Parts: sequence; structure tokens; C-alpha cells
Amino acid sequence: MLNRQFRDDSIAEYKKSEIEYEAAKISVMDESEKLFGKRKYLKLIIEGNWNAIHRLKNQPRVMQLEVQKIEQGFKTYDTFLMEVETAIAANQELQDALKSAVNGLNNANIRTTAAAIATTFGIASRGTMSGSVAAGASIAWLGGSVFSSGSLAIGSGLIGLTGPIGWGIVFATGLLQNGKNKKMGREAREKATALKKERVALKQNEAEIKELIDLTNQHYDGLQRLLNEVKPKLNTYSWDMQKIQQDQDLLERLAVWMNSLESATQLLNKKVGKAK
Repeated sequence: MLNRQFRDDSIAEYKKSEIEYEAAKISVMDESEKLFGKRKYLKLIIEGNWNAIHRLKNQPRVMQLEVQKIEQGFKTYDTFLMEVETAIAANQELQDALKSAVNGLNNANIRTTAAAIATTFGIASRGTMSGSVAAGASIAWLGGSVFSSGSLAIGSGLIGLTGPIGWGIVFATGLLQNGKNKKMGREAREKATALKKERVALKQNEAEIKELIDLTNQHYDGLQRLLNEVKPKLNTYSWDMQKIQQDQDLLERLAVWMNSLESATQLLNKKVGKAK
């Protein structure tokens, strides 16, 4: 049959590209879950540092303002995370849709995966996104839905997980004429090209997530080390900033501590993907 070989070669290329795309997608999911877990530990260490800061008495005004800024950043992440987890847990329809799309995941893992994606990625359009909307967008991506404006900025946002609806039926009939073979071949090539482009974008996402994981580890270790370093000295001065003013070295260490805490809080809220 004319153009049948072209069609078959194109379909084979498409299927190969789809397998590679799915592998890249799974890698992004895995790395997002790792980052999600690391951020939970960072959140705990931030809370420990935060409690220590609140023990400081007679804080100067400039320090109070800095503390408020850090608190706002922490609350932003905490609120967003709570919205995401609440929306996922409350929407059984979304969980069922995700479970059918991602085989082998129980409800607990489904929630973790969806929450990880929702908290890892930024939005694909300007503006802000609530935790509940981010949760829905993450499940839409996990289930293979095509993104619309305002969705999470994962990959290039061009395509979903599965191939064009109805292709399998057409492939199975074996009744395509020459013109249809040629058309199907062109469509398969176009989809394969799109999948390859999407895979490249996902690999870029993966690299960015790994970088965030490394930074999160560094901030966790750094905050723990700084807290252990300043605590004995703060005990010496009864956690009183008026008394601490005489110790220039300790004041400098406190400044480093505060800056590190602010940086860690910003890192909690940092998203992968830039606004388009």
C-alpha cells in the first residue's frame, strides 16, 4: 500500500518519543517528590529557628521588621501547602482520575505526588495561583490534560501524557488508503517532534529541581549549624538584645543567622518554571 511504510515508520518514531517522554515525566515526578520531602525538613528547621528568634527580648525596630518579613514568607508557604493538601484530600473525583492515570499509587502516594507537583512548579501565566487551583492543575498534568492559561509551568505546556484520541483504533483497522496513510504519517511525525521538544523541557525542569534540592540541603545544614553556634552565646546574655549589643562578634553572627533564615524561607516558596 502506498505510503504505508512512511506511516509505519512515523508511528514507530511517535511511540518511541512517547516512551522517552513518559520516562522524563516520571523523573520530574520523582524529583518533585524528593524536593517536597526535603522542604518538609527545611520547614521544621525554620520553625525551630523561628521559635528561637522569638525568645530574643528587646529586639530593635529594624530586627522586628526583618522578623516580620521572614514570618510572612513562612506563612505564605505554609498557607499554600495547607490549601494544596486540603484540596487534594477533599476532592475524591480528582484522586480517582489521578489513580487511573498513574497505576500502582495508593491514595497516600497520590496525595504526595500531586502536592509535590503543585508546590514545585510556578504558574504558566502572570498572576497568583491559590493552593486549590495548583492542586487541580497538578492532577491535570499527572493525568495527561493539556494545559490552559494559568496552569502550572511544567515543560513547555504543549501536550499531555497520551497520544491523540482515536489513533489506536485507526492503527488497528489496517484499512487506510494512500492519502490517509500519508496524513497519518505526517501527524505522527508532528506529534513525535512535539514530544521530543516537551521531553527536552522536562529534562530542564528536572535539572532545576535537582538544583533546588541541593540548595535546600545546604540551607537545612546551615541553619542547624548556626542555631547550634549562637544558642550558647545567647544563653550567656539571657537572650536579651540590649545586653547583646556589647558583643560585636555575636551581633555579626546574628545578622548571618537572620539572613540565612530569610533565604531559607524564600527557598521554600521558590518555584520551577518562569511565568510566560
